[in-house]
Amino acid sequence: MATKSTTELAWTQSSRAVPSGISFLDLPRELRDLVYEHALGVSGAIFIYSLNPYAFQPSVRAKIVRNKEKGPPEPQQIGTTIPIALLRTCRQVHTECSTVLYGHNVYRLYMSNAAFAPRYLPLVRHITFEMDADHRIYGDDLDTVSYWWRRRFWAQIMEKSNALLQMFPNLETLTFPIKSHLYGQTWRPAFFLSEQKTREQRISLAASWMRLRCPFENQQLRDCLHLEIMPFAVPNREDYEGSQFLPEDEDWDHSEFAEAFERMKMLG
Repeated sequence: MATKSTTELAWTQSSRAVPSGISFLDLPRELRDLVYEHALGVSGAIFIYSLNPYAFQPSVRAKIVRNKEKGPPEPQQIGTTIPIALLRTCRQVHTECSTVLYGHNVYRLYMSNAAFAPRYLPLVRHITFEMDADHRIYGDDLDTVSYWWRRRFWAQIMEKSNALLQMFPNLETLTFPIKSHLYGQTWRPAFFLSEQKTREQRISLAASWMRLRCPFENQQLRDCLHLEIMPFAVPNREDYEGSQFLPEDEDWDHSEFAEAFERMKMLG
């Protein structure tokens, strides 16, 4: 995203190119921020990736991807969406733009050593981090799931979260989406398999279950961490009308998991 530097990003006032002319910088900061948000705000997420993620300092690239039903249906090159030249206008505009580009957008990562320049790290506010969950949490035996949830899965979440918070100290949201383990299905955790329960009852039971298995190491993690289940992308039902392969309606909503996790955090 940027060249490496050891200095912090500091606001520096720039001079007019034509002293007697009218400059974009003559606009109030509030109006300039509206321009930056329109130009640099992304619908979806900015996916940071590397062709060689295991390098000591991997060279990163970026694409705009869909996130939570927002954004392009197919990944787009970042240069086709964000006017990179705007950041190169002058030092003042660069600093003001960076606050919006890094602070207002969601960044989707899968490696904790993403090579952001140090000066931009404190600006990042929202990250979605992808990782593979331990396969044993997908089972139906609640005792087995309970053991591996705390011993392996939650330990990995804490390890990655702490590493990311050290790198991005001002994070406001850190989201871990959990992938389903079977193609064509949205994962339903064993602690959501209660029969004859309402949505509210399932959420309440799941929140109580997670409370005993999800200890937080500090308040910042409790405030910013979110877990959610990635739903299987259901095809358009109209395309299957009259077909024996019409997808069945789910008898639960995957959003119950995220709601239960948030309620668990409030239980203390």
